[in-house]
Amino acid sequence: MSADRRAVTIVVPVYDDLPGLERCIEALLETVDFDLDRVLLANDVGPNVDAVEARILELVGDHDGFEYVRNAENLGFVGNCNRAVLELDRTGNDVLLLNSDTVPMPGFLDEMTAVLGSEDTIGVVCARSDNATIASYPFARRNPRATVAPRRTRELHGRTKYLLPRYTVSPVAMGFCFLIRREMVDRFGLFDEVFSPGYGEENDFCLRINEHGFTAVLANRALVLHTGSTSFSGDRGPSLRLAHERILLERYPFYGGALALFLARYRDAVDVFADAFLPDDDVVRVALHLPAEVTDEVVARVRSTLAAAPDDVVVTVIVAKSQIRAARQAFPGAGIAVGGRARQIFDVAVALGALTTFAQLSALNANAPRWVLVDPVSHDVRWSQAVVNHRASAIDRILRRFENQSTSWHGGDDLVRLVRTTAGTEIDPAALRARWHSVSDIAEATGLLVHRATVSVRRLTALTFGARNPRIAARLRAVIGRGA
Repeated sequence: MSADRRAVTIVVPVYDDLPGLERCIEALLETVDFDLDRVLLANDVGPNVDAVEARILELVGDHDGFEYVRNAENLGFVGNCNRAVLELDRTGNDVLLLNSDTVPMPGFLDEMTAVLGSEDTIGVVCARSDNATIASYPFARRNPRATVAPRRTRELHGRTKYLLPRYTVSPVAMGFCFLIRREMVDRFGLFDEVFSPGYGEENDFCLRINEHGFTAVLANRALVLHTGSTSFSGDRGPSLRLAHERILLERYPFYGGALALFLARYRDAVDVFADAFLPDDDVVRVALHLPAEVTDEVVARVRSTLAAAPDDVVVTVIVAKSQIRAARQAFPGAGIAVGGRARQIFDVAVALGALTTFAQLSALNANAPRWVLVDPVSHDVRWSQAVVNHRASAIDRILRRFENQSTSWHGGDDLVRLVRTTAGTEIDPAALRARWHSVSDIAEATGLLVHRATVSVRRLTALTFGARNPRIAARLRAVIGRGA
C-alpha cells in the first residue's frame, strides 16, 4: 500500500519529556516505511536540552530516515512547528505533526494517508487515541470514573474499528497527530502565532481552511496512543487554554455550536456507544428513565427495581432537571443523573412508563444502544383518546420501531431479569445507526436540539476570568459539576 501513496514528512516537535520521546521514536522506528517517509525531529531547547539531544542521537544514530535539528532558542510549540514545516522541510511532502508523547500503532500512517487521499476536499486528518478529547476512543464510557488504560483502547478499537465508517468529518482535528495536505500549507500557511506558545492553534487552522471548503476528519481505523498535557505545568496550561478558546470563539462564533452538533448528530452510532460493544467488566449498567409525572406508583416501581438489583446490576435513575431534587429525596443513596449527558453511556436504557416528550425520547437515544419499554402507550380505539394522546402515540411508534424488549410491569425482580437478558443480546450496528439518525433528525427538526451560531458576551467574559484566575475557575467548575 505504501508505494501507491504520497510521501509524508513526520515532524516531531521536541521540548522535554524524555521518556515519552523515547517511546515515540522507538514506535516510529517500528511503524514508519522509511523508503517513502522521513522523520524530522525539531528540538525546541527545553530545560534539559543537552540530555534530550544526546538521547535522540543515540536512538536514531546514522539512520538516514531521521533528520535532527536544534533551534538556536526556544520558539514555543507554535513557532517550532512553523519553522519545521515552513522553513526546514523542503520535500513538498504532506506533513504529519506528531506530538513527542505519542505511540503510533502499526499501520497508522498508511491508513491516515489513505483517508487523506480519498477526497480532494479533505485537508487534515487525525487518528483516534486513548487521550485526545473528541478523537478519544471511547469518547463516552459506561463507567466515567474509570481510567481508560491504553490497553483498553487498543482492545476496544481492534474489536470495533471495522464497524465504523473509515472516517468521520469533524469541526476540528486534534493536534497530537495532525496530517496536513501539503496544498493546505502552501495556500494558507500553518499556525497563527497569536496562539503561541500553544493551545488552539490546530483548531484555528482547521476552521480557517474550512471557510474555504476543506474539511478535517477523524481516521477511525488509525490508532495513536497519547499521554497528553506534558508541555505546560501549573496554571500556565489552563490559562493558555481558556485565553486561546476566547480567541477562537471571537473569530468563529459558531465553533461551540459546531462541536455540539458534531457530538449530537455527526458521530457514527457505533462510535457513540463503542464502550458497550465490548464491556470491560461483568456489570450491567442500566439507565432507568422516569416518566414526566412521578406518581406514587412510579416511586414504588423505582424502589422495587433498585431493591431487586444485585451488585452486578448498577442502576442510575435518569430524570429531568426539574425532578432531581424530588428524586434525591425519594431514592436516597441511588445514582441519579439528568437525562442525556454525553459522557456516560449504559448497556440498557429502560423507559419506566410512557414517554410523552421528544426530550425524553432524545435522552433515551443518547443513553444506551438497547431499549426496554415498560408499559408503553396503550393504543385506544376511541378517537377521543387518540386525539388527546396523539403526541405520545407518535413517540411510541418510534420507540416500538427500535425497541429491544417491551413488557408490562410485573415487579422489580422481573424487570431486572429482562434487563439482564437484553444486555446479553448482540448490538446490531445498522439498526443502531438507523435509530440514532432518526431520533437525532426529529430532535433537530422540532427544535429540541438547537446549536447556536453565536457566542454570548457572558461566555467570553467567563473565559477571560478563567484565563486570569485558572484555579478559581477550576474550583467553580467542580462545584457546579457536583451540583448538577
